[in-house]
Amino acid sequence: MLRLMLILAGLALAGPALAQMPGVNVQKLSTDEVGDLELMMKQGACPCDAKISLFECIQKSSCPAATALANFGADKLRAGLGAEQTMKAVVKKYISDHVPPAVFDVANTPFKGAKDGKIVLVEFADFECPRCGAVRSILAEVIKAFPNDVKLYFKQFPIAFHEHAEAAARAALAAHQQGRFWAMHDMIFTNQAKLTATSFTDFASELGLNLERFKADMASPAIAKQVQADRDEGMKSGLSGTPTVFINGRMFVDDVTVESLKAHISGLLKE
Repeated sequence: MLRLMLILAGLALAGPALAQMPGVNVQKLSTDEVGDLELMMKQGACPCDAKISLFECIQKSSCPAATALANFGADKLRAGLGAEQTMKAVVKKYISDHVPPAVFDVANTPFKGAKDGKIVLVEFADFECPRCGAVRSILAEVIKAFPNDVKLYFKQFPIAFHEHAEAAARAALAAHQQGRFWAMHDMIFTNQAKLTATSFTDFASELGLNLERFKADMASPAIAKQVQADRDEGMKSGLSGTPTVFINGRMFVDDVTVESLKAHISGLLKE
């Protein structure tokens, strides 16, 4: 599978290089552009043999799909796209053509939006991640724009170096046991910059939850198991950071904005 996070994080691009990709049309590309294209191909696993890179498959002329992907990237560069835009286009094509949609266990996962929505979003987030806090309002606006079509599930993906992220995930799921997941979700994100060890009990009290039940659920092995199961699902699906959004099982690799999500969802609905 293409190393999505490395590519999208903006790797240092290769400098001048000679074309080493038989079958790939690099005419009218600069030396730097050829180097950029080669680096893209070195970062992804070949769809014909996941043990080697796209670049190696192209060199061996052993995988037409790898060569086709490189030619796609070359076409984008020739069309005037920059290196970063081309990388995003290559990633999207790779996912579309070679990565099966992820299947998530959502039996006990909190959701909101259209109960039978045709467009299913699965968000993996960390309650102490600032970008996750910002994406909260973006996703709310998207749901509002498609009230009959979009369903959003929230999966836990606490990052180890965030001091209160694990406890926040367990607190949110404990609140879910009393039907108040989204209220707890919003309260944690609203206060994410000032969380303490006692914050979650305070939030539960403010929300009117049964505190004894909340504390027991928050400390229960079942809740801890669910947090770990969510994290494992994310890792299995290629996640390496938060927030990450999947739409109908496919990782959304564009910037998560209201405009980009609306455009993508509108396109899916037309299909």
